[in-house]
Amino acid sequence: MTEDLPPVAEPARLDVLVQSVYESIKNSILSNRLRPGNKLTHQGLAESLGVSRTPVRESLERLYQEGYVTRIANRGYFVAEIDVREVRELYQTREALEIYSLQRVLAKGIDKRAIRLLEEINARYKALCMENLSRERLMVDREFHLALAEQSGNRHLHRTLAAIFDRLILKRRVEGYHDLSGMKPYEDHVRILAAIVQKQDAAAQELLHQHIEGACIRFTQYLEPVREELSPSLKKKQAS
Repeated sequence: MTEDLPPVAEPARLDVLVQSVYESIKNSILSNRLRPGNKLTHQGLAESLGVSRTPVRESLERLYQEGYVTRIANRGYFVAEIDVREVRELYQTREALEIYSLQRVLAKGIDKRAIRLLEEINARYKALCMENLSRERLMVDREFHLALAEQSGNRHLHRTLAAIFDRLILKRRVEGYHDLSGMKPYEDHVRILAAIVQKQDAAAQELLHQHIEGACIRFTQYLEPVREELSPSLKKKQAS
């Protein structure tokens, strides 16, 4: 069943309308209003968004090409399920981009204003680390890493890294998940910033590597129970 989504205004140009519908569906997936395994119907989405089926059809095809939804013959479209291999590949790509961007930051230097911004973001992250895992916490962590990568000055790298974070957050269910990492991710951020300020280039890169590797391990360890929980539900939805 498709949940009610925020309606979109219907612009005169079809391409503008398709973009608006695409962003609305994508945001609903990223915000977990549409969850992994949910079936997406043209008619249901069109009614929820207050548009015709044409922009919905084109938007779903684009989301399928980008990996946000899957398409099953004679069954239709579904919000992309969790895949351990893809998660590992996303983390590997994330690490490659972040290490390179950090090398650029270390080479060109970082000013005190940027450090203060990163510390302010991390202070918000610290408060969220004291609570259960939430989507807000994932988004603030994303904000920290993207703010650091932005200091490299490479806009394409920053945009690509943002898309990777979006994909990882898409695949992260937070309800019922007990994060045992505690304050460690926050403390990792503190140590990374300290190494950058002290110009300890090798230490900063190693700390970032360990931080991302730890996040990947925690994520993949939690995936199997989630898959076992979701699979019967997905099979039931796909059969309907």
